[in-house]
Amino acid sequence: MSENFFIRKVAVLGAGVMGAQIAAHLCNANVETLLFELPAKEGDPNGNVSRALEGLKKLEPSPLASPAKLTFIQPANYEQHLEQLRGCDLVIEAIAERMDWKSDLYRKVAPFLGKHAIFASNTSGLSINQLADAFPEALRHRFCGIHFFNPPRYMHLVELIPCKGTDTALLDQLESFLVSTLGKGVVRAQDTPNFIANRIGVFSMLATKHHAQAYGIGFDTVDALTGRYLGRPKSATFRTLDVVGLDVFAHVVNTMRENLTEDPWHRHFELPSWFNYLVDQGSLGQKTKRGIYQKIGKEIHVLDLHTKEYRLSDAKVDDGVKDILRERDWAKKLAGLRSNPHPQAQFLWAVFRDVFHYCALHLEAIADNARDFDFAVRWGFGWDNGPFEIWQAAGWQQVAGWIAADIAAGKAMAATPLPAWVTDPARLAVHGMQGSYAPAGNTYQARSALPVYRRQIYPDRLLGEVALYGETVFETDEVRLWHSGDNIAILSFKSKMHTVNNEVLDGILRAVDEAEAHFSALILWQTEPPFSAGANLLQLMQGAQEPAPDEGMFGKFKQAASRVKYTIAGGGGLGEIVNAATGNVPKVEAVVAKFQQASQRLKYAQVPTIAAVDGLALGGGCEFSIHCTRIVATLESYIGLVEVGVGLLPAGGGCKEMAQRAAQEAQRFANDNRIDVFPYLRRYFQNIAMGEVAKSAEMAREMGYLRQSDRIVLNRFELLHIAKEEAKALNATAYRPPLHQRQIAVAGRTGIATLQAAMINMLEGNFISEHDYNIGCRVAETLCGGDVEAGSLVDEQWLLDLERRNFMELLSTFKTQDRIEHMLKHGKPLRN
Repeated sequence: MSENFFIRKVAVLGAGVMGAQIAAHLCNANVETLLFELPAKEGDPNGNVSRALEGLKKLEPSPLASPAKLTFIQPANYEQHLEQLRGCDLVIEAIAERMDWKSDLYRKVAPFLGKHAIFASNTSGLSINQLADAFPEALRHRFCGIHFFNPPRYMHLVELIPCKGTDTALLDQLESFLVSTLGKGVVRAQDTPNFIANRIGVFSMLATKHHAQAYGIGFDTVDALTGRYLGRPKSATFRTLDVVGLDVFAHVVNTMRENLTEDPWHRHFELPSWFNYLVDQGSLGQKTKRGIYQKIGKEIHVLDLHTKEYRLSDAKVDDGVKDILRERDWAKKLAGLRSNPHPQAQFLWAVFRDVFHYCALHLEAIADNARDFDFAVRWGFGWDNGPFEIWQAAGWQQVAGWIAADIAAGKAMAATPLPAWVTDPARLAVHGMQGSYAPAGNTYQARSALPVYRRQIYPDRLLGEVALYGETVFETDEVRLWHSGDNIAILSFKSKMHTVNNEVLDGILRAVDEAEAHFSALILWQTEPPFSAGANLLQLMQGAQEPAPDEGMFGKFKQAASRVKYTIAGGGGLGEIVNAATGNVPKVEAVVAKFQQASQRLKYAQVPTIAAVDGLALGGGCEFSIHCTRIVATLESYIGLVEVGVGLLPAGGGCKEMAQRAAQEAQRFANDNRIDVFPYLRRYFQNIAMGEVAKSAEMAREMGYLRQSDRIVLNRFELLHIAKEEAKALNATAYRPPLHQRQIAVAGRTGIATLQAAMINMLEGNFISEHDYNIGCRVAETLCGGDVEAGSLVDEQWLLDLERRNFMELLSTFKTQDRIEHMLKHGKPLRN
């Protein structure tokens, strides 16, 4: 019988930027973690680690899922605490990229490693086999490379690199830990300089720099061309350099220049004079507040190559090129760029051509197959599609012919011909049903068969792969109810950003009915994030415009709706929706009541309901979630009741549910049967009145949106599997819905007065506006149960009626109408 493998405790050696953040993410995953550094020369020997941990608090976005996680990182130093390494199952070295320093550290710590410990070097490009030479020969089977991408909490990619002697079973165990416990996408890389993602990502930047200079295109225009138009991050090319740090980029390029002397593109592994000028000036990018770009006030300035001064950024993309870039079909997009004579189009085609050329020539040496190659670039650099995916989508043989023609004409950055496997006339694709192409064996490799991947029912897909989402139960324009043969119904929204409208509400009500009649559970799960950005504000306005005889209070809505021609989720929006798709627009209040009905049906369904949350769950999306039997949320779930941002309050049961949770907490800790709800209600009031959004699922638990019984998942591709398992566990205990709570203790008029007093101080101090105060008073009234004695007992319907009345009265005010209109026009809240 094989032994179970557990990583109970991890040590991170090196408390620099990466080491400290790796330690933080291990704690995000509830892994006991030691963080080592050199002892401080004065004071507390652990002073260097303590300073590094303090530095984590200042980083944005935060490496910590909750500030409380910081206390779980145990500081250590190499003089006093090496004995503690014996209890660690995994040791990750993350010191500076110096072969000699790393080697010295290995020799120092090796005698203290546990019998079965895995030792991994977090290096971005040094040779794993050379590093292994400094490791005791008897331990080399437990040594490998592990390359986290910065920032470790948010970047999905981890490259795993074996040395010649690494135990294969050990790598499999480590991969399983990284995938499921830390939530990562793991790619096995060959031991070549900079591995896969950095090798290709950095070459892409070098090619972009080269052709930008050749075509005379400025930094800001390059970024306008190479960002979202190409399915890449908004930071595009040169802004990304500023984020990464010019000094860090220089180090990676130097590694390529020193170690890839036989590379046909070697002469391009140089940094231009302007780059060295900036580094010499200490202008290293975002961390020094100046690099290729500089923010002056609210304006973005960019370096002018001719004057070496910063000028106001004024990037302009040619209209004809813009039309080509808006084309979704890669075949038409690349053909359009290649044939268009405008320098911007020729620049883009040249970059694509040379990146494709580079990838084709080096695939065999640096990756096991084309799939690992594409995922490494996608997960490590944030591209929507990898190079081979784009090439295949554009027509493999067509693009190969264009590249070969440009090489022959001397237009490419290197003269080396394409490999024979690329130009084989029979080759139409590198990704297919049988797997992805692996040049080393001239075969197609299937995805990994490790058991951990069975937890990914729908893993990340390559371009062109079709996910078959089960058998349809019913489908409308807005929702689809389906199942995959296991008696669990799944409801997925089809609206943009999975916003909620009247048809979605109808779909939820129908789905609960279907689940009760034919299934054992109902899961709300979206095939792509977000879970739900709330209500569609334009529909709210259009629904509200049904006129009274004299147009009444909604006349202003009509004017706004006529000016705004598009739909936008209002920053996560509301839980209150109106159907504007038909001529018979229902009254807003009736739809608010329907929303409340849908929430209550989710809560009291005869089968378990599970909200599988990933990404945004705002406004109505949050309200759906908190009414389900369980929430299963990815760590990167951002949950909140944000209706105050558009001058409203939660009225889909959100206020009611928070008031009820406060009462339950008060009941649990009550003394002598005296229930004081207010201390427990205060945090819920603050969350709603300030429109606060949890910046992680852990924070959502601390804010009360997630209960202790709800689950947090690190890998988003495991979300549906775990939601199903949760449903099965609930049914295994003969699930019954909760009983209707008919006696909810409320804070009453005393609680309202206390909250109003605090808000008056904020109003007088100009921290909030009069309308903010008005909204806050209505939130207070709703949460406190209205004008009743403190400690009074009310039922859920009482609280739902308060929600609905206050929502409608706020909607009638011109200032709320202005806030909704501003959100529609500008996508951000108005403070009036």
